[in-house]
Amino acid sequence: MTWWRTPLSAPHPLPLDDTDASLLARWRQGDEQAFASLFERYRGRAMGYALRMLRRRELAEEVCTDTWCAVLEGRYRPTGAFRGFLFTVLHRHCLQLLRRQQTRRRLSFKLFRRPEPPRAEAELAEADEHARLHRALDSLPDEQRSVLLLYYAQELPSREVAQILGCTDQQVRSRLSYARRKLRLSLESAP
Repeated sequence: MTWWRTPLSAPHPLPLDDTDASLLARWRQGDEQAFASLFERYRGRAMGYALRMLRRRELAEEVCTDTWCAVLEGRYRPTGAFRGFLFTVLHRHCLQLLRRQQTRRRLSFKLFRRPEPPRAEAELAEADEHARLHRALDSLPDEQRSVLLLYYAQELPSREVAQILGCTDQQVRSRLSYARRKLRLSLESAP
């Protein structure tokens, strides 16, 4: 039986009107049943969110386990709502897992790609598309071209691009938006 289906024993039932904060306080004082109540309250929602994000049960289970471990390790500090903390940690774990998968897929594709036999027509068409893209990139202002190249070609996250360019993350996102739009227009109008 997996962790989300395992029934938790309840030596004494807790009132339904217990808040997350009161359950956390009781858990910190050693009441394990208080944690069990928190777990029961959120495990279904957490699993549902992870399943919708990751689309695979085993990955969702992994992420939920990591999230609940973070709670058990005492990483929560009572500065905000417990639910907000729980779903923030869960979301970050989901994104980390998705990024790792994407990296593995890209590397796998690059390393184990089978070369197709060369076709003259396809190669010419690809070369033409490549040249059109380079001309469109060259037509962009330096500020927009650099943000596109760092973000897409170098696969850097926007916060690192911001550090490199000496601007804020929001400015990077804005520049990316303008650059993509201008690039698309340039490619659509190019012969």
